Amino acid sequence: MSSTSNKMIGDFSGKPATATMYTAIESYVMSLGDVTKHLTAQVSFSVNRKFLWAWAYERTTDGTLFLNVRLDHPLEDPNLHRVTQVSTNRWNHHVVVKTMEAAESGWLRALIGAGYEFASR
Repeated sequence: MSSTSNKMIGDFSGKPATATMYTAIESYVMSLGDVTKHLTAQVSFSVNRKFLWAWAYERTTDGTLFLNVRLDHPLEDPNLHRVTQVSTNRWNHHVVVKTMEAAESGWLRALIGAGYEFASR
């Protein structure tokens, strides 16, 4: 790994705190139903379409996990880092997770659940 590289990564084995938060989120996502997990530069989850992406960056401090949850409408929530419209009726809800409390929170599970429901349609 080059010291100048800051690529997205979906393998958190070198970041134990990030891996622990990711594992909690992944466990919840997989409990929702028939979800497919994809691992490329980031981890993504889909049902009929992708609804959740998770990643870190090579140079990001251990204990930070980035998520995007896709919905068909924007939400306003102080826990969201940013909401971006990516196409007609497609909104990415960007979340920065820095604690286990956030990773296991009701608000994040509700957001991910809404993404799962949207992707299931």
